[in-house]
Amino acid sequence: MSYVLGTYARSIKENFVKGKGCYLYTDKNEKYLDFVQGIAVNAFGHNNEYLVKTMKSQADKPWHVSNLFLIQEQEKFAKRLCEFTKFDFVGFQNSGAEATELAIKAAVKYFYSIGKPEKNRILCINSSFHGRTIATISAGNNSKHTEGFPSLPNFDHFEFGNHEQLKDKITEKTCAILIEPILGESGVKVIPDHCLKGLR
Repeated sequence: MSYVLGTYARSIKENFVKGKGCYLYTDKNEKYLDFVQGIAVNAFGHNNEYLVKTMKSQADKPWHVSNLFLIQEQEKFAKRLCEFTKFDFVGFQNSGAEATELAIKAAVKYFYSIGKPEKNRILCINSSFHGRTIATISAGNNSKHTEGFPSLPNFDHFEFGNHEQLKDKITEKTCAILIEPILGESGVKVIPDHCLKGLR
């Protein structure tokens, strides 16, 4: 019996005990090429020497400091990210779902702050995946995830690749369009570059 909450149907029973680069090794010393990582996140490989050294170094320092205080490493990393991406600020979050929630809140709050509170609707691709919070499953509108939960009311949806439907769904109340450049949950569907540029 497992004491882990059964949120995933684990059909694969291999017990991975070590990893190196793109390979995983089981407790029976079987070698696997890891095509999964963290399901499209944390794709750094396993046992990366630089990351291991950095994490061990940080383990000797404070583990967690409230955001009420200056965190020098956070400041340095934010500066590097901004210089690389040309953005002005970085909002560090704990997960993709939390980052998506921040994006949703920022879009709605922006229009509220400039006196347009009616612009609070987010347009999303139907059957997409943005996380497992109430807001992110409402944005994704995938019945596999929303069953049994109330959907938040300020999300509108269009079908993947349907440009006319997308245009028709944009209204005076639309404050943002939330998409995945590569949809994974509904089959691997890549949004072409010209479509991404068109959305901007």
